[in-house]
Amino acid sequence: MLGKNIEQINHARLAGKEGLWRITVKNNQIAAIEPQPQSDFHPQGLDAQGGLVHAPFVEPHIHLDTTQTAGQPNWNQSGTLFEGIERWAERKALLTHDDVKQRAWQTLQWQIANGIQHVRTHVDVSDASLTALKAMLEVKQEVKPWVDLQIVAFPQEGILSYPNGEALLEEALKLGADVVGAIPHFEFTREYGVESLHKTFALALKYDRLIDVHCDEIDDETIAFC
Repeated sequence: MLGKNIEQINHARLAGKEGLWRITVKNNQIAAIEPQPQSDFHPQGLDAQGGLVHAPFVEPHIHLDTTQTAGQPNWNQSGTLFEGIERWAERKALLTHDDVKQRAWQTLQWQIANGIQHVRTHVDVSDASLTALKAMLEVKQEVKPWVDLQIVAFPQEGILSYPNGEALLEEALKLGADVVGAIPHFEFTREYGVESLHKTFALALKYDRLIDVHCDEIDDETIAFC
């Protein structure tokens, strides 16, 4: 699915190291890194041609459940955050397990091809069936050989403002989400927003999870919500 396996990388440079190096790969993991003379060439491997071999990149924020859905079923005509969320709610009603997995896998393949090995994705849990979350938990296991995928349980439509929002968020953590998310500025009132943060921290403590909050993310840059 991700292309042919590479068993050896030749003529590579390493940060902070002099000369060229040979990197041996077994079972998709680095098995050895050894100095390599310029004259030593192994045709069965990849020739780095003196290029720098770098540590993998990190994608700290993406929404893999929404990837590749722009214009489905309608475009965000105003270009605003809140219309964008409305358009996603329309698309979310059409989600299927396989739909989420196919789009997420395709985007992850693009990321892997560009050197990304650690990904944190937000996944919308404002959904009574938790369709996207269940699909992404499967993807997390499937992609393990190539990517460390961390899942944020993201209450896109609010913890307190969405029916059973708090219970759905907690269920997502029980199912295996790694991080507790929140979106205080999207709650119906500022008071709800503040309370949602208290609930976020309480759940993180209860389940020993990390926290990742969308905060002060509104179209009016003069307003500080929290």
